[in-house]
Amino acid sequence: MDEQKPPSEDKDADAPADAAASSEDMGSAEGDPLKPPEGATAGPELESTDTKGPGGASSTPTRRCALCNCGDWSPHGQRELQRFEPAPNWLEGLGGQQPPEGPSEAPPELGPVGDELAQIGFSERVTAVQLFEPTGHCWVHRCCAAWSAGVEQDAAGLSGVGRAVFSGISQKCEHCQRMGATIPCRAAACPHFYHFPCAAASGSFQSMKTLRLLCPEHLGEAVQMEDARCVVCDGPGDLRDLLFCTSCGQHYHGTCLDIALTPRKRSGWQCPECKVCQTCRQPGEDSMMLVCEACDKGYHTFCMEPAIEGVPADSWKCKNCRLCSDCGRRPS
Repeated sequence: MDEQKPPSEDKDADAPADAAASSEDMGSAEGDPLKPPEGATAGPELESTDTKGPGGASSTPTRRCALCNCGDWSPHGQRELQRFEPAPNWLEGLGGQQPPEGPSEAPPELGPVGDELAQIGFSERVTAVQLFEPTGHCWVHRCCAAWSAGVEQDAAGLSGVGRAVFSGISQKCEHCQRMGATIPCRAAACPHFYHFPCAAASGSFQSMKTLRLLCPEHLGEAVQMEDARCVVCDGPGDLRDLLFCTSCGQHYHGTCLDIALTPRKRSGWQCPECKVCQTCRQPGEDSMMLVCEACDKGYHTFCMEPAIEGVPADSWKCKNCRLCSDCGRRPS
C-alpha cells in the first residue's frame, strides 16, 4: 500500500463548506483547504459547483464526490470539491458500459447527495460509469482524495485519485457499511476502510501530519504518534476521547472541553480556534456565535434566517438537529 505525502499544514481563512446534516450520527464542519507544497501549483482544476453557496440556487448540475457521495457544500470537513484527471485506461474500468453522453447528464440510479450519515457512500449497485464524466474526469473532495490509499501529492498536486475511485467501488466502509471507502486503517494487516466523514464519526485516530488513520480497534498504536496529544492537557490520555479538528488537525479530549462525544459531533468537528459560522463560513464575532448542543457547530445570530436578536440563555439546537417532540421529524 503506497504511503501518502502529507500536505502543508498552512491554513487559509476563506475555506468553503456547508450543508445540512440530519441523523444523530452526523456532524458538520469545514476547514481551510489543504495547500500543495511550497512552490507547487494549485493542482487539479477547481470549479464551483454552486454559484450561490450553501443552500443557494445552482446554475449547474449538482456535483457529488465520487468517494463519499457528498456535495460541494458538505458539512463534514472534506474541504473543496475538485475535478481530477482521468485514470490511466479508465475506459477499460467501465466494464463495457458507456459513459454519459454529456457533462450535464445526471449519473443514473444515484440517490440524493449524501450529506446525511445514512447516505454517505454508495449502495452496492453503484458502477464506475456513474462516477466519471464522459471525459474520464471525476469529482472528489480534497480530503477524501488526499487520505485515500495509493494517492500521492507532488508538485503537480494529487495523483492516483481516479484509481482510488475505481477501488472504492468494491470497498465497504467499516462504519456506514456503504461503498466508496478508500481510507485504510494503517495498522498491520487491518482490513478496515473508511469514508472521510465516517472516519471521525467512528472514533478513529487521524493524523493530519502523516495522513494516517488508525481504526478504533487499533487506537493503542496512536500513542507512538507525535500528534496524539490533547492541546489542553498536553497528553494522549484516553485516546477514545480525542476529537480531531478537521481544520488544523490538532486533537482535544472531549473531557478537557466538557463535550460529551457523539458521532454527530465528531464528524467534521472544528476546535475553538478554528470554528466558523456554518452559514457565512467566517470566524469571529464570538459573542454572537451560537453553538449547537447536539452537533457543536457554530452559527452567527445575524446569519440566522430570520436573524436572532441575541444569544439565547438556554441550550440551543441548530435547524439540522432540532426534532419535533411529537413526530420525531425535523421541521421543514
